[in-house]
Amino acid sequence: MAMSDAPAERSGASAAGTNDRTRSPRTGRRATAKGRQREQEIYDAAATIFDRKGYAAATLAEIGDAVGLLKGSLYYYIESKEDLLYHITRTIHDGTLDNLALAEDAGPDPVDRLRVLLHGHVAAFESRMTWIRVFYAEYSHLSRERRVEIQTVRRRYEDYVQDVLAEGQASGAFCPDLDPRIIGNIMLTTVNGVFLWYRPGRDGSLKEIADAYTDYLLNGLACPTHHRHGGA
Repeated sequence: MAMSDAPAERSGASAAGTNDRTRSPRTGRRATAKGRQREQEIYDAAATIFDRKGYAAATLAEIGDAVGLLKGSLYYYIESKEDLLYHITRTIHDGTLDNLALAEDAGPDPVDRLRVLLHGHVAAFESRMTWIRVFYAEYSHLSRERRVEIQTVRRRYEDYVQDVLAEGQASGAFCPDLDPRIIGNIMLTTVNGVFLWYRPGRDGSLKEIADAYTDYLLNGLACPTHHRHGGA
């Protein structure tokens, strides 16, 4: 998951998230199960190589070699190396919209919705750690149009967190002295930082880490004991 840390770019672009994930990114045709599996292999190989060598140094030829395809055969799936980086980035951010939808389904209580969103945000690192590292390191290589598209998704997610914080303040669940914009950015920057230090097999399960992050961040929203707001 990836919000709040990439450079913001403003645009009137419509909110993204309408990609049909059953269609081939290259041809627009509905992909077969075998085709989707092959595409996944290509994107996983690209992410691994981008992570190891950097986007600029990586070549389509070595990505093709990693999945047993000639460079020319990759063009059945993509038009350029940037398409690989875009798909990696877009997939991560589609995942954040899925997480937002899960939070919305958690019910009317802003505490419950924020808990689901924060926990899901951290837990998602388990399956996308390499892709997320690539996004943060190589995002600037995307075209401006694609950066704006991603930023539209990010702002939607950030705005949702701020709205839930404000709802929690209105209900008395969160301290009214907090600035939702500042606290929202603190929360998202904190959960995004997991990729900087977490290593599978060394640091415990991501579920345990998600529990710890969520409890810690939610506890910080309560009023200090000397406050007299009548809230939490």
